[in-house]
Amino acid sequence: MLTWSQRFRFSEWVRASTWLIPAACVAAAIVLAQLLPEFDKRIEADPPFVYGVDSAQELLSAIAAGMIAFTGFVFSMLILAVQFGSNAFTPRLLRSFDQGFTVKLALGAFVATFIYALLVLSEVAPADDKNFVPQYSVNAAVVLVGLSVLMFLLLIASVTGFLRASRVVADTGRTGRRAIETAFPRPAETPEQPRTDHVAFGAASYDIANPGRAGVVQAFDPGGITTVAEANSLVVEMLPAVGEFVAHGAAVFRVSEEPDSGTQKRILDSIALGEERTSRQDPAYALRILVDIAIKALSPGINDPTTAVQALDQIEDLLLMLAGRRLPDGAYRDGGGEVRFFYRTPTWGEYLDLAFTEIRTYGADSPQVALRLREVLQSLRAAAPAWRMEAIDEQSRRLEDAVAAANP
Repeated sequence: MLTWSQRFRFSEWVRASTWLIPAACVAAAIVLAQLLPEFDKRIEADPPFVYGVDSAQELLSAIAAGMIAFTGFVFSMLILAVQFGSNAFTPRLLRSFDQGFTVKLALGAFVATFIYALLVLSEVAPADDKNFVPQYSVNAAVVLVGLSVLMFLLLIASVTGFLRASRVVADTGRTGRRAIETAFPRPAETPEQPRTDHVAFGAASYDIANPGRAGVVQAFDPGGITTVAEANSLVVEMLPAVGEFVAHGAAVFRVSEEPDSGTQKRILDSIALGEERTSRQDPAYALRILVDIAIKALSPGINDPTTAVQALDQIEDLLLMLAGRRLPDGAYRDGGGEVRFFYRTPTWGEYLDLAFTEIRTYGADSPQVALRLREVLQSLRAAAPAWRMEAIDEQSRRLEDAVAAANP
């Protein structure tokens, strides 16, 4: 039976796998190439278009040769688009491109058409019947070519959108909104308690180290860790926050007392480490990408403050959502109300620091960026609860100081 971390990594592999959908399309093409010729042998009525032996062989050969060359061309085009997008915006966008359904389905349609044409070609004029032509099978190859053309047009639209700054920041904003809605479903009705350690560990505390490869904390299973902790009368703290890097041998969990090896394994199986961050349990990741896009646009080599302003539009939207949501305290309790598991979560002030600090540093000398930063802070001041005003006012003071220093 798969552990929680194995199930999570498998789901991420399925979402990011470039060739899973194309492989399914090829399998479907192989099945279709086996079934349709048998259908042709049993039906007497002719399809709308009828081919002779020579014309069918030439058509299928042309489709097979053309589709494999066309697939290579499209693949090269995608590589160039990905390279341009990562250079123009941020390499962290490549994960969303890998997970794009249109790209995978288009490549699957191209390769499946190639495979289907090759297999049906072997059914034309076989050794036992030199005059047999699977008419419906040949017509199906033409239909697949038409579908491939349509998929190519959809692919062009998708890739073009990936190269447009407005589309990129809008897609990132949508990803961030979904993450916030999932992570913070409750409205902010009362002030959060000051963020402190929930438990003071004694001398008997024990650190559980990462026994495997180094990686970034992508997600964890708080319910599973709480259950294990309660069953063994333990208190568990997750030391790295979601999105932070964990080296091999570094401490991942701190436990109130040393657990047995089986309990340690169950706790470690409740956290997933990977090569890069995901937004599944990391609402701050979308903000990180938008900030990266903004500061890259503000670099002297690019000097595109308008793109930075577009990123700030989405940052404003995400911060307005966060302003109205209750941020968790990171503590999970058992049925008796005792804390069994806790982890570090960003505070409202830390979200504001992430959203504004770097953009303010690199864009204070840009009139439109400075103006947009003021507008975002004003919107937050109008929408945020009273107990969050101090952090907003602090950001406003920092902004005015930075603008004054950049424009003496």
